[in-house]
Amino acid sequence: MIDPILNFLIAFITLLIIGAVLLREGVKRWRIGLRMSARDESLLSDNSVSVKTITDAPEGSAIVSHVPAKVLEDGV
Repeated sequence: MIDPILNFLIAFITLLIIGAVLLREGVKRWRIGLRMSARDESLLSDNSVSVKTITDAPEGSAIVSHVPAKVLEDGV
């Protein structure tokens, strides 16, 4: 009699933990999306978020460190 109840409790607690983890991840991603759409610059220094630099450039381009980038106007 005790085995089915114990099995049910273990399964229920396991599902609660999995659900809590999934809910936490969903809320975290939703909040990051809101912060990105609001252009929140504090995301760059937030330790809970990893930032990867993605650069779109023509093939054969190279990234040189310590060289400032300049914005080019359309007529240049």
